[in-house]
Amino acid sequence: LQAVVSTQSTGNLRMLKSVPKVFCPYYQAASLSALPKRPSNAYIHYVSDNFPTIKSKQPPNTPGKVIMRILGETWKTLPAPKKAVYKQRAIVEATKYDNFFKTTPLDVLFEAEDKKEKKLMMKKFEELGRLPKKPPQSGYALFISRQKGNPRLSAPDNMKLFAEKYQQMSDFQKGRLNDDVRIMKERYEKQMHQIFNP
Repeated sequence: LQAVVSTQSTGNLRMLKSVPKVFCPYYQAASLSALPKRPSNAYIHYVSDNFPTIKSKQPPNTPGKVIMRILGETWKTLPAPKKAVYKQRAIVEATKYDNFFKTTPLDVLFEAEDKKEKKLMMKKFEELGRLPKKPPQSGYALFISRQKGNPRLSAPDNMKLFAEKYQQMSDFQKGRLNDDVRIMKERYEKQMHQIFNP
């Protein structure tokens, strides 16, 4: 990737020569005002609308967790027609959020300065097929991604078994995994370069 950035970069990638790698080397930090807030579910909309009212009916200095418990109870008994209103609001908000990632230019990634938000945008664009999926960072990570855990075991126990299985592999087998990762990374970098520098 360094060779690509230093000798072949044009257009957007050229800006990366002096930009620190925060999450992905293709993106320059700026502002993130264009990113919509994450959608809320129906219950969150209900809480947002009713928290002040419930709070006003409680004694002064009532802890927030008490108010939230009351809201939880009232939500459970809320009539279906009223609950449907909040569910519809959640659907509309979620649709608007998804449409942002379906229609907005990929250049919005150059405006991302927050690492977590940038990672979220990357994931959403990957899920929609607008960006290639980022490859594993190592042969071991690739090996783990190809394993199927035992549903009867906890995640830590499965990971322990995977690690033991990996340790039992020969150097040749591990080398093949590392070669696969190298090829995947080269393909990813080429695809990203073609997307941002058509």
